Amino acid sequence: MASVQSSIRAAVSHGAFPAPEGAEAFAAYAIASGKGLVPEMENAARQTLDHPMTFEILGEGLRLFEGWALRDLASFRRRCRDNLITCLDSFFETEHPGPSSIWVGCPEVNQSSWNMPPTVVLPTWLNQVLSQCQNDLKRQKFTDALDVHSRIRGVYSTALQTHASCNACMLVHIKNGSTFCAELENKLAQAREKVTYSHLLFKYHEIHH
Repeated sequence: MASVQSSIRAAVSHGAFPAPEGAEAFAAYAIASGKGLVPEMENAARQTLDHPMTFEILGEGLRLFEGWALRDLASFRRRCRDNLITCLDSFFETEHPGPSSIWVGCPEVNQSSWNMPPTVVLPTWLNQVLSQCQNDLKRQKFTDALDVHSRIRGVYSTALQTHASCNACMLVHIKNGSTFCAELENKLAQAREKVTYSHLLFKYHEIHH
């Protein structure tokens, strides 16, 4: 059975089977945790992050969960949320070579910050984008979808349109806007991936062995 399991895992890793989505991801996590399939448990837990963890989504699949597995999934989602909040902090920094250093020099900021600390140099619209996303995450429950990385480009574009009269920011956007958004999306996606599952493996062995 070990060789069969290895073959199946190899096929899954090469995309031979579609990844579970929505309720399927939660059911896959519950089944994997109940059977001690740690790699599948980790993968399924990550696949749940793009979906809300609600009774409507879980449905009858809630019956598949062991209590410890449900608690650990909730804890994992909380830690992912906290990591996303911390990740956004780095985009408020404007010193070179930080990704936000390209936005320094907005005339609107220079005119409105004469009586403010010199560290306040991000354009107001971009500061609002980052602050909004960070505050939304802080208000989120662990049951909410953690898909900010897939939505932030749209928020960025909407905010920039309200600032379209600024030639300085529009020039930066034309030259580097796509790269900046891609880095923002990638850093947020990586922040989720950095959250480890080591405690889950320990919890499984503690309970079953």
